[in-house]
Amino acid sequence: MINSLVDKPNALALSQINLADVGLDQIAYIRPVVIDEQPAWSIFNAAGEAVGAAPTREQAMVAILQNDLTPHFVN
Repeated sequence: MINSLVDKPNALALSQINLADVGLDQIAYIRPVVIDEQPAWSIFNAAGEAVGAAPTREQAMVAILQNDLTPHFVN
């Protein structure tokens, strides 16, 4: 399915719009943030909307899995 969304000759990273097309309610990603001057990990849905946060990367990943979402890693 993902291959059909990316033009192979111009293979680029998936945009937020592409990610939303492949499963807004099924996938999530995390990235480091600062909340109240403390390091944390924010959890985002495929459209790039913050849906939660956790103090550690491991806790963020567990939260994703406990909510029946598939974690995806992005740069």
